[in-house]
Amino acid sequence: MGKMLGYYLFFAVAILSAEVKGQDTLKSELDNVLETYYAKNQFSGTVLVAKQGKILYENAYGMADWKKGVANTVDTKFLIGSATKSFTAIAVMKAREHGLLKLDEPLSTYIPELNEELGQLTLHLLMKNSSGLPVHLSRITELEHRDIQSHELIALYNSVPLSFEPGTRYEYSNLNYQLAALVLERVTHTKYKQYLERNIFEPIHMKNTGVERAHLKSKDKALGHDYVNDKFVRSDENYMSYAKGGGDIYSNVKDIFKWDRALYSDVLLNENSKQLMFDGTPEKFGGYGYGFKIKEYQRSGTGNILGKLVRHGGSMYGYICNIHRYLDDGVLIVVLGNIRPYPTMEITVEIEKVLRSKSYI
Repeated sequence: MGKMLGYYLFFAVAILSAEVKGQDTLKSELDNVLETYYAKNQFSGTVLVAKQGKILYENAYGMADWKKGVANTVDTKFLIGSATKSFTAIAVMKAREHGLLKLDEPLSTYIPELNEELGQLTLHLLMKNSSGLPVHLSRITELEHRDIQSHELIALYNSVPLSFEPGTRYEYSNLNYQLAALVLERVTHTKYKQYLERNIFEPIHMKNTGVERAHLKSKDKALGHDYVNDKFVRSDENYMSYAKGGGDIYSNVKDIFKWDRALYSDVLLNENSKQLMFDGTPEKFGGYGYGFKIKEYQRSGTGNILGKLVRHGGSMYGYICNIHRYLDDGVLIVVLGNIRPYPTMEITVEIEKVLRSKSYI
């Protein structure tokens, strides 16, 4: 009996030792990837990699503030740009679960003052980026550093003709998710910011995540920078209230990890809602679901079995990010940064290669 117990203990220790060694190797290889980009001034920010609820890697590079010499840490917050759209889609689907809206109902049902052309659009068309609305508000008005009101945004939308017949093609537009956020405010009788706080951030304890406004900015967020003529230059040209619903959220890698895990449960949304969000229908909507871009990926050791990758990136003045969720393997890659430009997708792909080489994906 004693020999048998000793054998089991030796076997358990051997497995644990191999696991620790594997994690050390993974960390070393991912460090090499990121240090290569950092050495070329192509990365400043934080990275987190996880699988099935276990953090495999997290690290920070560069400075949150070059002028004051404040370094980035794994707790540092960053603006996430268009990755905000994933949160807006979740909020819309939550309101749908509560019976407050329908995806195929004309928008005029919720915002009667929309003109006839816009009023016939639906949330489905908005969230699929198939409405015909222009890409940026900057193309139709001069942006200002102030908190523009919802009724002003509606007036701006009413001044813009659609560029194609809704539903006939895919064309990415920030205005789609901004208008969806305004619908959300109407049906919930709650400000967009407050609705996200109560229905997404607070339930899963995202204490380092919020919606930014001109008069209400996170005090401990990394400052945005551009890399110009071999120097890091502050970039403060983001007009946050104009980006409502499409690019106004800040977060950090640990909160994104919490959010990722919640999306594998019913804490935020039920299975029907998630199925609709993660349906890319590439033949019609360019591989865009609701708030997520949908792709297939080759799974390791499964022959020709493909998995589903749902992702979104974000780019704005001084910030850029990428979030990849490999649903069939429960893998998450988060890259958040505070210099632009840097090759965020290239960095993500290099991380993915390392994970694939070790059969994590």
